[in-house]
Amino acid sequence: MVQFNATSAARWLAAAALGLTLPQAAFAQSGTLDCLPLGQPLPKIPEIAAQRTSGIAGAGSILRGTILLANEKQRIVFREPTGFNNSPGKPGLYFVCRQQTVRVFRGLNAQPPMPLVPPNRVGDPMPGPVLRARVGDIVQLTFVNDINPNQFFGSIDQGEKKTGIGCDTSTAGYPAQSNDAFPDCFHGSSTGNIHFHGTHTNPNSTGDNVFLEVRPSPIVNGKSTITEKTFAKQFNDFFKACYEQLKGKPLLEWPLSWNDAPLGPWDYPPGSGNPNPNTWTGQQAKLLQDYDKDNPDLKPLWPLDQEQLKQNLWPQYYIGAYPYCYQVPYKDAAEPVSAGPVKMGQSPGTHWYHAHKHGSTAINVANGMTGVFIIEGPTYDDKLNEWYGPGWTQRQPVIVLNQLGVSPNLMRGFGGPSKGGNADKGPDFSVNGRMQPVIDMKPGEVQMWRIANTAGRSGAFFLGPPPGFNWRRIAQDGVQFADQNYQSSQNKPFLMAAGNRTDLLIQAPTTPAALFPVVVQHDVDPSDLATAYPVTLLWVRVKAGQQPVTGNASQFIPTAPTQPAFLGDIADSEVQGSRTITFATTGPFPSSHTINGHKFDGFDNAQQVLLNTVEEWKIQNATIGISHPFHIHINPFQIVEIFSPNDTIPNPNTAAGQPKTLPKYVFTDQNLVPGQCFLNPNDESTWKPCPPPPSPTPLPPPPPHIWWDVFPIPSGIQAPNNGPLIPGYFKMRSRFVDYPGYYVLHCHILAHEDRGMMTTVEVTLLKKAPTPIPFHHH
Repeated sequence: MVQFNATSAARWLAAAALGLTLPQAAFAQSGTLDCLPLGQPLPKIPEIAAQRTSGIAGAGSILRGTILLANEKQRIVFREPTGFNNSPGKPGLYFVCRQQTVRVFRGLNAQPPMPLVPPNRVGDPMPGPVLRARVGDIVQLTFVNDINPNQFFGSIDQGEKKTGIGCDTSTAGYPAQSNDAFPDCFHGSSTGNIHFHGTHTNPNSTGDNVFLEVRPSPIVNGKSTITEKTFAKQFNDFFKACYEQLKGKPLLEWPLSWNDAPLGPWDYPPGSGNPNPNTWTGQQAKLLQDYDKDNPDLKPLWPLDQEQLKQNLWPQYYIGAYPYCYQVPYKDAAEPVSAGPVKMGQSPGTHWYHAHKHGSTAINVANGMTGVFIIEGPTYDDKLNEWYGPGWTQRQPVIVLNQLGVSPNLMRGFGGPSKGGNADKGPDFSVNGRMQPVIDMKPGEVQMWRIANTAGRSGAFFLGPPPGFNWRRIAQDGVQFADQNYQSSQNKPFLMAAGNRTDLLIQAPTTPAALFPVVVQHDVDPSDLATAYPVTLLWVRVKAGQQPVTGNASQFIPTAPTQPAFLGDIADSEVQGSRTITFATTGPFPSSHTINGHKFDGFDNAQQVLLNTVEEWKIQNATIGISHPFHIHINPFQIVEIFSPNDTIPNPNTAAGQPKTLPKYVFTDQNLVPGQCFLNPNDESTWKPCPPPPSPTPLPPPPPHIWWDVFPIPSGIQAPNNGPLIPGYFKMRSRFVDYPGYYVLHCHILAHEDRGMMTTVEVTLLKKAPTPIPFHHH
């Protein structure tokens, strides 16, 4: 076992800034495994890339592959000792490694290959395969769930059996000590699906449909009866029909109903070839009997929900395998929003995918069920390659951050200080499954790091480039920056909340040296930064013995590639509606996570929006000390106003003993210093951002606006003397265009989402009275 003592981390970090060697420390401890030494080379994640069938975007290229969901034994890093406030980087803490059985995504046709670790061996964490496509491509992925649920006690959904409480249980007292109840509790973690986070595409049927639930293959004699080969012919037939339907029709959503699909034996048990379950014999009959005995209200097996079939709807439940097929829409860069059938188009950039089954998003993401989805395009990758050289963007590092673990804090009894629990910001960040790996750069070289924070809890606050380095951000959440934002990002610190992505151009110094640290702080709320310990995320080695890089390869691209017209700012005149959505965590313990006062309930709290309209939403946070990361599927958004009542300003009084900062918002109108604003607890009209004098109205963030799909909602502040809680908020604008259907918005602290902080969005063709959605997100 390798222990890394954080007390010495600060000394090593300072030494590394001078170009010294990476520290190592090895100790032995009973019951643990040897950890990989720190400073492993950054692993290259295997990739599934689209096969180019045409040289014209949108004319028929296909991303084809198989994503396997299975379990394997891995050595997982834990921070020791556990306990309240033992946060990452705290002096005296160290790492240990233990064997754990976890759920993983593997790409069966990825290059290089990424096979499962054999059952008699212990592997190391690795994210799912990188998916690489291009705007206009058709995505065809076979999803296979071969998890062995016997490895995860009680992980099959219990709620549908109508027995017991429907939630996972733990010896630490979950769920009783939390007051959680089905369906808003931790449950069903052997059921899987895929959310294609950042895609602007079909949210229904075989698209980015997060309501799908694919349960594990039945196991006979210790082996899964459904593999990637079981339905290969039937899925190939389906993919062929889907391609013929979608090619050249970027807005077509197909199939919309079960009757649209080319039905065949792919929706019946493997090997039966028979649509009548009453005539099944032998092994198939026994499978049906065994499953029916455990699931009396779910028949037949493939698909499961007969009521949805009777209504000609798309079924929600499946066993073992599922075919994803949808198009990544393409829109010409010169076309404005108002022109052409496609209004927005897909933004080329760094996106990602992860399991999104309600009740198990937190544990599945913590196990490592995440991966990067790179979507290339002519307005971004092609322009960067014109400057840096052919294929340059495809050779750049892909960096997946995660907080790996095997159980949410709440299930271990770590509910908060009042319970003696662990209220820190979660596990230390891994990078491509490793702790503090090393990226090699040539002297003077510019690289583009595609970084995805796939962690389920903490944000990573990047303090600044290492000594001698420079950086610029060129894209956020998979959307390229306007040039003004690109230029102004030089060497600035930045936050990547859970779910965020950043494309970072980084320039190495021309003098070789051993190692330089990239340092972050864990951040769930900006108030954390005053006390959060700096931790090394990764190291950069500037390789000796090489001539410095010259020419374009050593320079930041002078001007950011021009954004396509559909990424222009949303004007005031476009806005057609508004609403307020309130996130709130109440407690202290057990805490309750709600949106508009409700836990997730399917449809009762849904937000209904008319297709091809633009709205401005006020997203507010009635929570102290947590900046809930707001995420909405399908359509990105722009921020036009931010009210952060816990902000601070520099103290103009620099005398010794005076605090360096003062609150920007105060509850008295007396003796204000320049830059402070008065919040009147009894006058909500004052609960808004403070403009610099003498401006009479709040100033929005300056244009051009950045596009996001995750943004932390500023936390609220409690007025003194038992006054009201004044929520923080931001105002966002989004174009709800191109694709009608159901999807969700939620907090991207995934334990909050699992416990209820999510609601449905219905984008509808016609205004209508809300009706219950035809499925249940259990």
